[in-house]
This record gives sequence, structure tokens and C-alpha cells, in this order.
Amino acid sequence: MTVLVILSLSGCWNYQEPDEIAWVLALGLDKGRQNVLTMTTVVAVPKAIGSGGQGGNGGGGKGFFVVSMEVNTILEGLELLNAFVDRRADLSHTAWIVFGRALAEEGIDRYYAPLARFRQFRRNSSILITQGRAADLLKNGKPILEDNVGKYYQLLQQGWRFTEFIPRDTFHDFYIASKTPGVGAVANLAALQDKDEQDIFPNNRPKDKGAYYAGRIPRQGGGRLEIMGGAVFRGGKMVGILDADEMGFVKMVRGTFRRTIQAVPDPKHPDKYVIVEVKPRTRAEVSVDVEGDVPHIAVRIPLEGDIISIQSGENYERASRIPLVERSVEDYLNRELRATIAKTQQWGTDAFEFSSKAQRQFFTWRAWKVYDWASRYPNAIVDATVDFRVRRVGLLHETIPIRE
Repeated sequence: MTVLVILSLSGCWNYQEPDEIAWVLALGLDKGRQNVLTMTTVVAVPKAIGSGGQGGNGGGGKGFFVVSMEVNTILEGLELLNAFVDRRADLSHTAWIVFGRALAEEGIDRYYAPLARFRQFRRNSSILITQGRAADLLKNGKPILEDNVGKYYQLLQQGWRFTEFIPRDTFHDFYIASKTPGVGAVANLAALQDKDEQDIFPNNRPKDKGAYYAGRIPRQGGGRLEIMGGAVFRGGKMVGILDADEMGFVKMVRGTFRRTIQAVPDPKHPDKYVIVEVKPRTRAEVSVDVEGDVPHIAVRIPLEGDIISIQSGENYERASRIPLVERSVEDYLNRELRATIAKTQQWGTDAFEFSSKAQRQFFTWRAWKVYDWASRYPNAIVDATVDFRVRRVGLLHETIPIRE
């Protein structure tokens, strides 16, 4: 009898074949035109992907189609898809949740939070904030190198491993930061390239690559979709934008920074650049003193790197001259780091997560909440420094100037 009961309970009663499921690869949410939300979904067309992307062009591109609908909630819209898509919609492979900026500035917590308990949803998905409407970004942000749009989303997001200006934050990271008192959540900033090709800046003076963010990258050609910089939140609402370099400093303090290439003014030839590859030497050292009404924050970021190029031809490879390069890098990074911290204080949101060090000094959660870090952070005294060391000088032993 026991054997019969066990056998009757072991069946795959709710099993579905993969070719009976409509895999939703991305969700987009905007302020509704006829309802609370305009929800946009990117749905994979597996047959088109398998055949090299020669189909699935119904409102989308190679291997996918895009559909928008007016709904009250995300999960309501997911069910509504079943009315006109001939497979059951599923979020198990959703890579992106994209919010339009207008909606993000009003507040998005009530829209994404329910997904945290939904069994289909994976918390390693990413949250993006687009400068325009999410519907436009998903419809027009088509891949060029990939037939699989899901892989395109993943590869584009994984750029955080190679550069400073893309946040590493997943849905889980963003969700936890949003629910933690005193912490400013940061989401990826995305945008479509402006087809009008208007001048991004009014002059042609030199600008560091880190001065840009999504939607303002001066370029021509390539895919229209850009991810660069971060959208900073306070209380579930977007309050500001971090450009590429500013996003890099946030990653340095948080411990998710991997590498970047930095051009700094040549110490002896200010009109030329010394180019270095910058990497973390150890984790950032952060201490917070909460005694008194105003917290004191001390930040030290140990970095190291290699000299990649010396435009002036100056021989900085000598041991006696390497400190000149190190000081030049430190001066530049220190100035930018302090300006970034001041910007987050002006917004009243701790995007650097200094609060994680401060709360350890309180014995109870109640005492930490009563301290009210969010109200004290804007007035905090911050001592921030970068400590940079040159490790290698590249493949040249010394620079020899060009001779006439």
C-alpha cells in the first residue's frame, strides 16, 4: 500500500515542455497611457534563434518580438499575455526589468517588490532605468552581433567586469539596498542613442571618457542601446544620475570595482596625457565615527596599476620619476572622488553604503533606526583619499624621444 502511495505522488503533474513556454527575456514599465502602467515584454522566438535569426520580426527583431499592454501590475500583465500569445508566459529567463525615468522619479518600489516572492523570477536579473520610455528602449535596442537577444542582454550587462562605469548590482542587490535604512540604491542607467546626432557638449575641449553617461556618448554607428552610469534612489524614488567616473568611485568603495583605463595630465607636459590601467590593490578601508551629532567618515582606497602610454615621451620609467605619475593619478582621482561624495550628500542618499560600517556600532536595530543615518549623512564630515602605486611600466624599459 505504501509503495502505491509513493508511486502516485511521484508524477510530473505540472510539467511543461520547453516548446510550450513563452520565455519573457525583458520587462519594461512606463507610466500608463490608459491604465496605471504600460508594460512591455520581449518574448523569445526559439525557432528563429535556432535558424540563425531569420524570423520573429513582429514588432521586434531577430529571434524575438515585443508587445506592450496597459495593466495595473506586472503579474496581471503576465497573465494577460496568455490571451494572445500561444504559449504560457514565463519569467524564469528574464534578464532585465527596465523602468522609464518618469516612472522612476515617481517611485517604483510597489511595482518590482512583488517579484521578490514570485517563484518564477530570478533575483540575478538586473534593474535598468532608461532616460526615455522603457517601451522605446526595448523595441529599438536591437542586437547586432547576437541572434539571441537574451544573450545580448546578459553580455551587455556583464560589461561591469571590464569597465568602471557599469554597476554590478542585480535585482537582489537593488532590492536589499532599497529595504535597508540609510542606504541609497543604485540601478543601471540605459538610453537609446539620439538619432539626431546633436552635439552632446557645446565645445571641443578635452573631456575624460568618464564625463559621459547613457544617452550622451559622442559616437556614430553601432547598436542604439547604451548602458553607462547609474541612477541613484532615495526612498524608492530616483533622485539623480552618476556619470561613468562617479559610478566607478561608488564601485571602488563598495568593493565591486575591477579595472579601468585612466588618462591623467602629464606632470611635466599638461597638454599631454599619461595613460594608466587602474586596478584595486586591496579593498577600500572605511571607518565611521558616530559620536556626536555629525558623523565622521574616513575613506582610503588603495589602488595599483600599469603605465600603458606616455604621450610626451618623458622617461617616467625611472624609479625616481614613477612617484610623479603616482601623485598625478592620486590628485586627479582624489578631486573626483570628493566631488562625487559631495554630490550624494547633496541628494541625501548614501550610495556608497558607508552606513554598513556605521550600523555595526549600535547594539540594537532600534538604536540604529533612532540614530536616523539618512538625516545625518548630508552633513557628515568625509575624509576621502586614494593611494595609487605603479606596479609595472609596460613592455618598454624606457621611453626614447623621437629624433629628427
